[in-house]
Amino acid sequence: MPTLSTTRGREALAVNTVFTVLATVLVAIRIYTRAFMVKQMGPDDYAILIALAFSWAFFGVFCGEVYHGMGAHYTDIPHGIYVTQMWCFWASVPIYQTSLITTKMSILLQYRRVFSTTPRMRLACSLLIGFLAVYGTWTIISAWANCIPVAKFWDPSVEGFCFDKEALWFSNSAIHILTDLLILIYPMPVIKSLQLPSRQKFALMAVFALGGFVMITSILRLRSLLVIAKSSDPTHDNVGAAEWSAIECNVAIICAALPSTRAFLTKLLPHIFSSRDNQSKTTRPSRTGRSALTGTHTNIQASVIGGREPEDQMYDLENMSASGSSYDELSKEQEAKAGFSGIKVTTFVTQESTSTPHDDTGSMKDLVPKSQKSFS
Repeated sequence: MPTLSTTRGREALAVNTVFTVLATVLVAIRIYTRAFMVKQMGPDDYAILIALAFSWAFFGVFCGEVYHGMGAHYTDIPHGIYVTQMWCFWASVPIYQTSLITTKMSILLQYRRVFSTTPRMRLACSLLIGFLAVYGTWTIISAWANCIPVAKFWDPSVEGFCFDKEALWFSNSAIHILTDLLILIYPMPVIKSLQLPSRQKFALMAVFALGGFVMITSILRLRSLLVIAKSSDPTHDNVGAAEWSAIECNVAIICAALPSTRAFLTKLLPHIFSSRDNQSKTTRPSRTGRSALTGTHTNIQASVIGGREPEDQMYDLENMSASGSSYDELSKEQEAKAGFSGIKVTTFVTQESTSTPHDDTGSMKDLVPKSQKSFS
């Protein structure tokens, strides 16, 4: 069957390719970090692999749409090519939904692991995971069975029934935005309650706030959804919706994978991602003393250059959940085990001995027993 593509379609495919490859690279780094460096693979890691697999499946059907006329007017496309493109369009919707839902579950499973010592947080995550499971099942089934029979999706002349696309797609998008918002704010009260310096606390909040980019892409996607939902020329008007769908599901994967890549990036590019250069300098006051017996003056000055590197807070929280310790206990334990990385201790010791005239008579008197004094 001959194929054709348009400039708009190829541009959208290029954008999809960039985001899919970027998501793949970051997931690969995450899995390497978790499996070989940290050696703590968990359900959230397997979930992100499933999400990535569906992202690549979405990329495959996206290619099918592009090379079967996406961006061209349907009147300019042969009927066979038009049917193939619309079949790819129909298949892409549930695949996109599956990737996005699985990514959100991965993020929530990560929350459960990191905040395992916080019962309320675990309960909140479990409730939202349960909701996503039910809602995700509905979105996937309603996407596959958008029309009954399915052929009515690309051939309105077929007898049957179709859901209102505008109502269905916009309600699904609204729920996605709501869940994005919940995922964004879930960890903030817990992080706020941690006994951390303000700078580290804000940095940790920023790590968890990465999910806000997913919500932004979901909102930006709404306009393109409105265009395709009201369109009478779906092959021409679907470019924007398909492109933003690809961006959204891949940005979600990227945001889910980024927090777990710190250990790898620190090892690969220590001068950029490590904070070991931000060392502190502590000078202990000098101590001066005098020995009462020897008359020795001792002057000690000690300086400590270095300090514990503020490790990635996500990694600290994960260790805290694994050991069941508080954050302060974890910090003390890490300092006891790892010490102060990059320490240089310099100690100056100065001793001065002074001699004083001895009263030989007096000292001898003290040493001679009284019984011998009468002999003289």
